[in-house]
Amino acid sequence: MAERLERTFNWARVGGAALIFFLGPLFPNIGISFVLGLGAFVLVYAAIVAWFLHSGRLRTSFGQITRAMFVIDIAIVAFGMLVFAADPSWTTFVVSNLMVIAGGFRFGTAGAFAAAGALSLAYLGIAAYRADTYGFVIDPPRLAFHVSVMVLAAYLMSGLLRELEALRAQRERFVRQSAEATALRQADRIKSEFLAAMSHDFRSPLTVVRGAVELLLGERPGTLTTAQRELAESAERNVRRLEEFTSQLLEIARLEEGQIALEKEEIDAVALVRDVVADHAVLAKQKRQWISLDVDQDPPLVVADRSRMSQALANLLVNAIRYAPQGTPIVVAAHRNGDALRIEVRDHGPGIPREDRQRIFEKFFRGQSANGTPGSGLGLAIARSLVTLHGGTLVYEENPGGGAAFVTSLPLATP
Repeated sequence: MAERLERTFNWARVGGAALIFFLGPLFPNIGISFVLGLGAFVLVYAAIVAWFLHSGRLRTSFGQITRAMFVIDIAIVAFGMLVFAADPSWTTFVVSNLMVIAGGFRFGTAGAFAAAGALSLAYLGIAAYRADTYGFVIDPPRLAFHVSVMVLAAYLMSGLLRELEALRAQRERFVRQSAEATALRQADRIKSEFLAAMSHDFRSPLTVVRGAVELLLGERPGTLTTAQRELAESAERNVRRLEEFTSQLLEIARLEEGQIALEKEEIDAVALVRDVVADHAVLAKQKRQWISLDVDQDPPLVVADRSRMSQALANLLVNAIRYAPQGTPIVVAAHRNGDALRIEVRDHGPGIPREDRQRIFEKFFRGQSANGTPGSGLGLAIARSLVTLHGGTLVYEENPGGGAAFVTSLPLATP
């Protein structure tokens, strides 16, 4: 980038030489030899710099050479101001502001103020020389104004450079974050593919093991002793847990890959909630819990995939049963809320600590309140993904009576 900048400055030198050759002779009271000499020097100087840039020698000591060129550039501009000092109007000193800009881009704030300071001193000295040599009147307010403009140009250039540096830093952060996000998406995709493959490979041997355990429990190979039956029943429970876990792994992988196709239809939302509650009443009863149902009498209709929504609500209800204490109620409510159906699953369990609430819907996350309660950490993630696919929302709310509340909102079917 620095070399490209130097090439740009070198083309500016060539342009300056052209201006000196073509316009210099038009200025009054200036000797043509001085004009042609200055233009020739600038052109030769630009050719030498171009040779350095193309030969690659500039790279060996880039910083030192560019600083030397900066000093030469300031000297050329100062000498140009001196050459054109014989002009009664003497407006060529405005070129000094270009040097302030060039110094800023090349060496930052220090370069901008160095150019402004050096050329301000040259301007004041040449103004005094013009008065002595050509008899032009010195105008102190005009001199002060022009010097102030050069200093202000340096100040504005330094501010511009700070803003450009801030924008460059923001761009670098954006590029870095974009690269990190791409890498994370790639890693997440690979992880999802791995989970899907692993789940698929697990299911076949688990099916075989479950079949063998069922044969043992059916005592087809022979009568089991009490200890043998206990071992077989324990094996069956754990096989079913593994089957549930692999099914959840496969489900979350398919959700992340967008492989779930919903078969939507208009369904009675209250009937759906009743069915889910009925299916899990026995599980709640095993923990001496009871499920209280609070629903609208006028059944609202929603457009949803019956199977997928049943799965999402079942995950929420199983979660409540799993974490709520024995002998406590679980409330399932379904009511209209504007143009949406609000379904609540509330329990009197330990609730979710405040520091965990931002993460409870993440895959495999298990909060502090789990306390060894068995679970994969996938149920809530699957439930939210399924609800989101239906255009709804699933959020956590604190239960006023203590415990947790998961609230699902689904858009009602349009009449």
